[in-house]
Amino acid sequence: MDKFKNIINNFKNMFKDKQNRKMSLTFIGIMLGLILLIVIIANIMNHKVTYTSLENKLENAAYNYLQDHLEKAPTSSIPKVVIDTNDLVAGKYIKKLSKYIKDPSCTSNVVVEYNGGELKYQAYLTCKDFKTSKFVDILKNNNEKNVFGDGLYEINNEFIYRGQDPDNYLKFAGNLYRIIKIDENNKIYIILDDLDIEEADDLYDVFDDRYNSETESERGINNYTLSRALNNLNNIYINKFKDYNKYLTKFDLCIGKRNEESLSNDGSLECKEKMEEQSIGLLPMYDYMRASLDSSCITPTNDECQNYNYLADLEEKWWTLTGDSDNTYSVYYIRYSGAPENDYAIEKAYYRYVLALDKDILYSSGEGTEESPYEIR
Repeated sequence: MDKFKNIINNFKNMFKDKQNRKMSLTFIGIMLGLILLIVIIANIMNHKVTYTSLENKLENAAYNYLQDHLEKAPTSSIPKVVIDTNDLVAGKYIKKLSKYIKDPSCTSNVVVEYNGGELKYQAYLTCKDFKTSKFVDILKNNNEKNVFGDGLYEINNEFIYRGQDPDNYLKFAGNLYRIIKIDENNKIYIILDDLDIEEADDLYDVFDDRYNSETESERGINNYTLSRALNNLNNIYINKFKDYNKYLTKFDLCIGKRNEESLSNDGSLECKEKMEEQSIGLLPMYDYMRASLDSSCITPTNDECQNYNYLADLEEKWWTLTGDSDNTYSVYYIRYSGAPENDYAIEKAYYRYVLALDKDILYSSGEGTEESPYEIR
């Protein structure tokens, strides 16, 4: 007890004069600084990475592993291999997961696929509070419709977004898109939703401007396989998406024609003729019609097709993929109002292009709203 009193008295004496007070404050400041530095260093030493960062580390480790074990890489004859994390740890390509993340329940592996001469790496991580999720699974699970009926509908083995404003926004390659549908093979189709972009001038052009013998003029030809639109879209893909191959996949374009009175909206008319294995395209009329919840949208020129239809909100004129089967020169497009119409192929409108995302693309973040669009990785 006496020792404690002596310490207190000595501490008080240190502040009796100005000089001692200044020295004491300096000493206390130095000690506090040292304590803070120790805390910061301790936090750095105990820092745990995010789940996404750990997935990236696993993919990088798998890449380095296959560089040293080329015989284990996937090939065209064996297009998929699974690399166990234990092999990566044993080869010192990565540390144990516990060194990166606090959750001791985490397990992982890396799937490597041969894709057109390139290898695609995707890490799958399963923990107590986190699981690597495919984007397609997130979309199918978030399928509740709002009070207006907007949302994801399952029709003919496809999942289709319908209504005035479903939560189907996607941020991709620097632009905003809307998700159109998920096909029977789990490919995810998206359409450009933002024309306030650098390449907008390149997107505004004719469908075709070649000489048409039926009109005896350069009204253009409504055959997509021979069109300027096909050439222009392929150039857009090469210039904009060459670095996004890991996210995208080829898909079939339904290029069949239909007349103004045709009633089908199930794709049976447009999909009678296809261009297979395309990288980019336009939207066929039946996909536009199916997005509307108005039961009066039954032909490709019904004004009612713009009702309760998120695809009608662009407020610009844009081409569809579908030609009029009654002639060789007119193509269906969407007016500024959102209503469908047809016009000479020589006229100008926007290429609101369509892409397809790979079925194995992973979810990153977002809720599908315009304010919080989905993002992928």
